[in-house]
Amino acid sequence: MNISIARTVALTVRKSTPLPPLLAIHGPRAVGKTHLSQVLFPAHRRASLSLPTEASRAQLDPAAFLAGVPPPVVIDDVHLAPRLVHHVAREIRTRPCPPAAYVLVGSRPLTLAAAVVEAWEQADASLRVDGLSHAEIAAARPDLSIEQRLLRGGFPAVYADPLADVGEFMRALVAEHLARELPLQLRVDSVHDFERFLRAAACRTGRLLNKAELAREIGIAGSTAAIWLDTLADAGVVTLVRPWQPPQGKPLVKSPKLFFLDTGLCAALLGIRDEQALAASPHAAALWETAVHAELRRLLAAIAPRAELAFWRDRTKEVDFLLPTRRGLALIDASWSEFAPPATAGRLLRIRDLIGAGEVATLAVVCRSPHGQSLRQPAGPDVETVGLDDLPTLLG
Repeated sequence: MNISIARTVALTVRKSTPLPPLLAIHGPRAVGKTHLSQVLFPAHRRASLSLPTEASRAQLDPAAFLAGVPPPVVIDDVHLAPRLVHHVAREIRTRPCPPAAYVLVGSRPLTLAAAVVEAWEQADASLRVDGLSHAEIAAARPDLSIEQRLLRGGFPAVYADPLADVGEFMRALVAEHLARELPLQLRVDSVHDFERFLRAAACRTGRLLNKAELAREIGIAGSTAAIWLDTLADAGVVTLVRPWQPPQGKPLVKSPKLFFLDTGLCAALLGIRDEQALAASPHAAALWETAVHAELRRLLAAIAPRAELAFWRDRTKEVDFLLPTRRGLALIDASWSEFAPPATAGRLLRIRDLIGAGEVATLAVVCRSPHGQSLRQPAGPDVETVGLDDLPTLLG
């Protein structure tokens, strides 16, 4: 028996009235985009570009393809024919259409979102769907520990079915969607090299990105590594967090930090398959920082869609995340422990003083929270220790 998982994004769409005539639902693979479109638009016709012949027809003769699928319609896998977005926009301008007449569902979120903005000139016509949030997972599977949630990541399928084989799901995701489809798009000569590249990238989640070092490890050109990283970012597999840019002056470091967007996929690529392996892994702290990044990214998108996460670093000090809130800047660290070390509080206070105490509203360390509890113990003057449950209130 499958567990029904309520998605916050579905409530957001239902409250958004009226919807634009063109709505693009995009996000990484296997995060529930197709299911969400079925829940939100059950009466729509459905078409899919998953077959190469259909994708080719939509790309080469979009007018004929659209004539065969009159609105209201959900068109899935539209990333396989991105030019179709422009023809849908032209169709809507030609004749009036009701709200959500064309719902376009696809992966490659960066490409699809850019195509919608270019064709329709409205950013609100795009709806990004990510993996399950901490709150959604906690509501659906309160029996799972923090460690188990890290290993499962945010893919709905591994929570909806209590008997799901998480290891097999991750292996299939890597094999079918990453090690095969993406190299085909990039015309990679060696799928083995691309898989090694994926695993090497997973080893660097939460770390400063050195493309030259990454390329040398795999034995590929630096330009190839850059293209492969861009493709992984476009597919919603990884993202880059830039160093904080002060209002006056230059950032203290130039390199961005690399983050996987799903801890389950990252753990699978690292070969971490159970809680015992996670406890013994040198990557445990990086996976926790990756999970905190994903939560902050979602929350920031809700409260300040145009703002971006950043980090602060100089030669001796670093804070994992710096982000704007309504009350001022928030400096947030991630610590793979139940309580923050005392030295962390002192470091955050020194960085606050360097930035300017008047600019910083929040100092916090996100620690592992015991199941069902929210940690709010003092970690030092003006510094809070919080769990993932506390982040919405902390940033609200």
